[in-house]
Amino acid sequence: MIGKPVENIRAGRRDREWRSCASAKKGKGSAISTFAKDLKRNTLGSDTHASIDAIRAEIDTRLEQLLPARTQEPENLHRAMCFGALATGKRVRPLLAVLISEAAGGHGRSFALDAGCAIECVHTASLILDDLPCMDDAQLRRGQPTTHRKFGEATAIIAAIGLLNRAYGIIAADQSADPQTRNTVLSVLSDAIGSNGMIAGQELDISRLQGRQPAAAAENVNWMKTGVLFVATAHIGGLAAGLNMKTINALKEFAKCVGLAFQTADDILDMTGSEHALGKDVGKDIGRPTLVAIAGEEAARRTCETYLEDADRALLASGLETSGLRALVDTIFGSK
Repeated sequence: MIGKPVENIRAGRRDREWRSCASAKKGKGSAISTFAKDLKRNTLGSDTHASIDAIRAEIDTRLEQLLPARTQEPENLHRAMCFGALATGKRVRPLLAVLISEAAGGHGRSFALDAGCAIECVHTASLILDDLPCMDDAQLRRGQPTTHRKFGEATAIIAAIGLLNRAYGIIAADQSADPQTRNTVLSVLSDAIGSNGMIAGQELDISRLQGRQPAAAAENVNWMKTGVLFVATAHIGGLAAGLNMKTINALKEFAKCVGLAFQTADDILDMTGSEHALGKDVGKDIGRPTLVAIAGEEAARRTCETYLEDADRALLASGLETSGLRALVDTIFGSK
């Protein structure tokens, strides 16, 4: 079972920050660019970001190769799977897996790439399900209509199941890794997706807890919806690269902090952003006990910054080359 982050982070400091910031002046920015500028990020050189873009293009190509062809029967199902998975995205999770391999000298890169694509299939499946009318009832995702709007609810659900199953098949079929590594990776991914991880986060989120909840409760939903899969990706990238558990644990801490910062930023942008800028529906968290709703936008921004500072420290503790992974964090938070 994957442990909860509240057991490992400095909850006391977080609570003091939330209380001290709750009455602070609300931030003025609403666009992604303004939000990113408010964060204390150090922008890296253009060469590093160009490398990120090249890897992202490689991921897109490989992901399309690994998915069933749109013309394969049943066409409607496979078109729906490709529609969701191949839509324009930042590909954060596969990038994380590949960049961990590169930070370790490129060992296991082929397996890291395929495993990362498998994780992207899982992530896409979760988005398809999250967008359904019985859940968030979203109309827009990644700058295009949601899958259920394009193909209908039934096909969207089946496409999500297809993507989840394809993810396991991609990992199981990869011959560049030894069988023990593949089995361990499958176990890590299964645990991250299951009722102790991402699926549990979905259930907690749709339950729409009533009343004023403690900040730790909102953080735990964020952890399970987003953080768990980030940590599993780092773990899988480390396994692909053949790293020792001390290094993998540092990378998992890095990914945990980045994942929580990502979800906190997403909650802020859901309240302050625009559909045009984000490429998806906004205002879907209204009425839910997110950190923004509980403690205010400024407190959430401060918390996001703290997570990113903690991520930097964990990355340094890994002892790996850091430029690529730090550039990934910068691209996630829009400072490119």
